[in-house]
Amino acid sequence: MKRFSKLMLLALPILAACGGGNDDKTCVTDLSNLTKSCVANPSHALPEGIWYGSVNSSQSIAAQTIVLENGQYFSIYTQGGSFVWLIEGIMTATDGAFTDPATVGFHSLGAIRGGTLSGTFSTKSTLTATTSLFVSPDTTATSFNGNYNTTYDTPIGISDVARTWNSATGVTPASTITFAADGTARGTQSACAFTGSFKPRSTGKHLLDGTLNFTGSLCSLDNMSMSAEATVVNGQLTIVGVTPQRDQAFYLSAQ
Repeated sequence: MKRFSKLMLLALPILAACGGGNDDKTCVTDLSNLTKSCVANPSHALPEGIWYGSVNSSQSIAAQTIVLENGQYFSIYTQGGSFVWLIEGIMTATDGAFTDPATVGFHSLGAIRGGTLSGTFSTKSTLTATTSLFVSPDTTATSFNGNYNTTYDTPIGISDVARTWNSATGVTPASTITFAADGTARGTQSACAFTGSFKPRSTGKHLLDGTLNFTGSLCSLDNMSMSAEATVVNGQLTIVGVTPQRDQAFYLSAQ
């Protein structure tokens, strides 16, 4: 007697990824009719870069935003070149929208506040954001925007900053910093003296990674150290950093 077996093909959907090495879609194949449908996977790309824009304030405040590839960001608000406010945090993003539930704001007069951040962006084009924090005399949440600066996509080396930089006349806080050819740096800002060292960021972007150490009996950062990022755009040096405890911040602008 011959035994017969039947191979039954179940009409079940099969999930598969599409798109080659950098899969950007999830596909479903229905074996009952051999049709396949695909949907795009969410994008978690960040608004990485350097952005320049303005703030919705009656105070004519400018905004400079630096977003690193790990999601850490620094948004610096200045008025006439002088420092007013800085917010810092780590954002996440999905399909062009970003959020941070724990941003921290540092005011020029020493106030520190916590809040939130949300916004949207178009890659290497424009950025808009709103933070629940605001600066007096404003009494509502602060919105700011930015246009992408393509300088971010070019490397920067120590040789590009190896000289003495000084804040512009009338700009506060008054600062000076000197970079040596080996990346070491020393300078002063108000009651603070500081030393440190910088090197090009490993991503090859227009940023220098650094560490600063502060001294000064009247300096709020006395005996503290922090990581800092430095960049130069259109001849303007920016250095910004926040302590690991997020209880102190540093900002320097010079030319």
